[in-house]
Amino acid sequence: MTIQWFPLITLLVVNFGLDLWLFRKFRRDKKWPRLKSGAHAVLSLVLLAMMVVAISIPRRTCDNNTFVAIMWMLYLYYAFYVPRYLAALVWMPTHLKKSGERTRKIGSIAATVLGVLVFIFMLSGLFVTPYQVNVVRVEMEFENLPQEFDGYRIVQFSDIHLGTYNGGKTEFIQECVDSINALKPDMICFTGDLVNRRTDEALPYKKILSTLHAPDGVVSILGNHDEARYFDWPTKKDALADCQALINLEREMGWKVLINENFILKRDSSEIAVVGTKSFLGWPFPRWANLDTAYVDYDRSDRFVLLLQHAPKQWKLDWAYQDRITMVRLCDKADLMLAGHTHAMQCMFTLFGRKFSPAWFADEFWGGLYTEGDHKLYINIGVGMVGMPARLGTACPEITLITLKKRGECVADANGKRIRD
Repeated sequence: MTIQWFPLITLLVVNFGLDLWLFRKFRRDKKWPRLKSGAHAVLSLVLLAMMVVAISIPRRTCDNNTFVAIMWMLYLYYAFYVPRYLAALVWMPTHLKKSGERTRKIGSIAATVLGVLVFIFMLSGLFVTPYQVNVVRVEMEFENLPQEFDGYRIVQFSDIHLGTYNGGKTEFIQECVDSINALKPDMICFTGDLVNRRTDEALPYKKILSTLHAPDGVVSILGNHDEARYFDWPTKKDALADCQALINLEREMGWKVLINENFILKRDSSEIAVVGTKSFLGWPFPRWANLDTAYVDYDRSDRFVLLLQHAPKQWKLDWAYQDRITMVRLCDKADLMLAGHTHAMQCMFTLFGRKFSPAWFADEFWGGLYTEGDHKLYINIGVGMVGMPARLGTACPEITLITLKKRGECVADANGKRIRD
């Protein structure tokens, strides 16, 4: 959780100007001017004090209780100011000098209603939406898929960020596990970010997560938050030890952790390569992902490749092989890539079946299914939360059931119904 100081200071100055303007308006009200202006002043000072406390606490060295408290304070600050801004935008045009009394009254009522509704919406993002599990079912067809894997079922979940629950919400994690197991997948894939900063955040949930089961097991990769990069460790050795402790924890839960490596799934004489790379977020972060190490047979065109990579950033960008000049694109090499990381910025809206998120402004690939020829990328928007302890709109915790299908010519049966050849 990195704080950008210039935008933050600018925001505080602008918010102070808004508070001062509102205070003067309340003082000129005909009804209860002292009560309104006094209550506004007290609330503004409390919010300012809360923000000062939140940004003054060292986030990279504090304990997890404090870290979660910081997230809550920052979110509550915005939960009060966003409705204020939206209400002010409605109120101001209706209170010009030439506005009539009726217009002013309508504007005041509309501004109040809008502010209250937005505030309720933001509170629902704290207490309701984050615990409404959404199972998304996706069927994908591939020319390159072996016939023996036609109908193969994969459950993907991602970005659970257990530290944000601060040792509580075990019932919710149990609900997620029960939902996954109820889908009866052939394989379960976790695409990274089990914790926020430290391995010990996952310990209260170890027993629950150990009950995940599928015939071909639970396969996982590390996300950027799993690699001990968001806590100031005394030494680099301590950071590496914590990262290894997380890997050991996942293995103790029965998960197969892929760290720039692969394994082969077999059905009779047919095979699928399951490849897992370390996360790659692009500059200025280190290039941990290594395709050469992860899958030495990457140039084999006859084998279906399922790639797990936490960050979808590199789906269409060139990857330089470590010891080669050759550049490759994942959308040309992986038949199916599963990713997470984006969370859809924990804010999404669905309108007429289409999904919209501010994450689109940050990255072209932010959630759902993307296709490049016969190659596909699916981005799970995650289960948990980080940065803000909320999920807004339709950005519910996602569990994805992916069914692989063999693409073939379709023919009609005796009744004229199209069937797979």
